[in-house]
Amino acid sequence: MTSKWQVKRLLHGVRAIVGGQGPPVILIPGWPQTAEAFSDIFEPLSKHHQFFALDPPGLGDSLPPINGYDTINVSKIMAEAIHDALKEERTYHLVGHDVGGWIAYPWAAQFQSRIKSLSILDASVPGFLPKFEFPLSQQTNLRLWQFSFNALPEIPEILTQGRERELLTWFFNLKTYADGFPEAKFERYIQAYSRPGAMSRGFEYYRAFETSAKQNLEFAKTPLDIPVLALGGASSVSVGMIHLVQNFASNVSGGAIDDCGHFLPEEQPAAVAKRLLEFLEVNQAG
Repeated sequence: MTSKWQVKRLLHGVRAIVGGQGPPVILIPGWPQTAEAFSDIFEPLSKHHQFFALDPPGLGDSLPPINGYDTINVSKIMAEAIHDALKEERTYHLVGHDVGGWIAYPWAAQFQSRIKSLSILDASVPGFLPKFEFPLSQQTNLRLWQFSFNALPEIPEILTQGRERELLTWFFNLKTYADGFPEAKFERYIQAYSRPGAMSRGFEYYRAFETSAKQNLEFAKTPLDIPVLALGGASSVSVGMIHLVQNFASNVSGGAIDDCGHFLPEEQPAAVAKRLLEFLEVNQAG
């Protein structure tokens, strides 16, 4: 990440990387990542938009949330931080990957009048996963193991303390399409999640998953009518993202990013930037 982008501390202790000029775009990464997940699309995005890449509360360098990790609470914290930073009743585009997608949906559901569009990248949004029969297939278990493991009390901390590098190395290798995850980003994530308490704060998002799911099912009774882009990695959720998002939105487009696993912004930044910029341009008016 070059020095041309500013790092700012927003309301509620939310850390933001800010750059560019134009209509605002909010970027929310997932777990176990930080705002730097989007750094390879900062340059093309900045030519048309002002961007705010945020560390979600408790992740990266943002302060933990006061009232819990359910996504209604977390999204309110982040929305308040952005609304304060924009200083006026400006509308903006919202983009979330992975846990960032969990956060982006209830954010949009609560503040739809402020949001021009929503983009969700390869995210199993709470409340809308398919029903699974146990025992899980090997393929499903490899893809979704973290939902069960991370939600357990105490044992994730017991098993991962001091072994964060080993766990995250295995995790990123498992969920990428090909070898060669960007080394600088990987080291940033290791540094962020090896700090005392950092892994626990990530686990708390999964421990709140059931609560977040119930909240989202209530929101989904009134589907979003803003434009929504749903993209999945071709070797991950793929076009299934469209079907998932259609559970809570009525104006959905999207598809799969080829030669890509779960980590779209890191694995295929050029393809993601192209799809995202095309979508934002079409949905900027109004």
